[in-house]
Amino acid sequence: MFSGYLSALVLMLPVAAAQSGVYGPATGHPKAGDPAPELVFSQVLSAPVAGSWTQANLSGQVTVVGFFTLTSPNAGTVAAWNEVVDRFAGKQVQFVWITSEDKRTLMPALARHPVKGWVLYDPGGASAKAFGLDMPVNVYIGPDGKIVGFRDGVVPDAQVLNAVLERRVVLTRPTPATITNFQENNLVALDSTPARMPRAQDYRPRLTPSETVHITPSAAGERGNFGGPDYWVLKGVTLKEAIEEIYGLNAIRIEMPRSLDNAKRYDFAMLVPQPEPREEMKERFKQALQEYFHLTAGQEVRSADVYVVSREPGRNPPVEKPTEFSGVGARGSSVEFTATRDSGESMTTARAQSLDAILSVADEGTIDDFCHDLEGSLDRPVVNETHLEGRYRIQVQIPAGSKANFLATLRERTGLVIRPGQRKITFLKFRAVDDRATNVGAGPQGQKRMEGRKAPAGEL
Repeated sequence: MFSGYLSALVLMLPVAAAQSGVYGPATGHPKAGDPAPELVFSQVLSAPVAGSWTQANLSGQVTVVGFFTLTSPNAGTVAAWNEVVDRFAGKQVQFVWITSEDKRTLMPALARHPVKGWVLYDPGGASAKAFGLDMPVNVYIGPDGKIVGFRDGVVPDAQVLNAVLERRVVLTRPTPATITNFQENNLVALDSTPARMPRAQDYRPRLTPSETVHITPSAAGERGNFGGPDYWVLKGVTLKEAIEEIYGLNAIRIEMPRSLDNAKRYDFAMLVPQPEPREEMKERFKQALQEYFHLTAGQEVRSADVYVVSREPGRNPPVEKPTEFSGVGARGSSVEFTATRDSGESMTTARAQSLDAILSVADEGTIDDFCHDLEGSLDRPVVNETHLEGRYRIQVQIPAGSKANFLATLRERTGLVIRPGQRKITFLKFRAVDDRATNVGAGPQGQKRMEGRKAPAGEL
């Protein structure tokens, strides 16, 4: 068990627009063994020693470089980074945190939660592009200034760093034939090139083009939402997760038979003959889902306990100004809570939180987006009564241990007010057509193919 931050950090990108990654098109593609590109920055925000950063700093000791686009809403990540820096104090290693976040939110966050080691400000993501990064990773650089390897994540792993210092790193994953040698020599594998974000074509299903939606029980492994103009794939999702995505609703507004509300995972895939809008694909998925799981769907309107988001008269949140590194159509969302949960518990199964458990929120988009993102983690639906249009940037954080009130701080900084209330809410209710709904996928093939016809008007 662990206590502290229960954090949901999401970087949302349209599935077909992830071609250039978080930072935009790469300007270099170095690999392990190559000299590390020069770190590009506009300002040194923090330094462990006197003087500025130069490329010569990469010589004579191991360097760990971490890239992070959003620092302010992730105090837990900062604390974990600092813990690793302290753990390796006195050893031949230095730490460099490179951030691209807007200074309006970055600087107050660094004042509350200083980042140890070097902190370099690179608003355009030039250093990440030079390393060929699609997403945040750790880069390990040897005392000779050459790249040792790459590892996913932001906070360096102590076991990996010790292996780098002791030269126990290899660039190939163990196989059944090499696993014994791997274990006996306590080797650690790094990636020779940085992991890339999935490209749209990587998940294009190998199917004959048709209007058929293929639904199969999922093998353990990758999960995700992938698509292009003529295909859509939901991989490794539970039925409720599929419903959330296909119908565009949070789980708290969905009711379904208890026998199907479980952890079983499925793959949904369709490849159509001609490109068509995603909304049309969703209609085909809705029909296929109902037929495969023997369900009917209908709307039910009733009074419910909710959280109502309104605003003080004349007050508006800060208008969103997209940054250069954010990529086309990118939208970030982060909600953190003070909570305790089992370390094996996934975010999809974590219990819903109450409003007073919120510790921080960072959100970019419309107020409807803000309410939807909040609702995804809370124990009640969230209703937007601000009547605000346009896109906004909302970032509010309460330091752990502080006596400050999140809702009061949100109101003070943005003019947004959140209160409990009661409203008429539309719920999506699924009912079993017959007892086959409890035996889904139990045939010898474990697969069904559903003609993905569009649902008639008025049908869910």
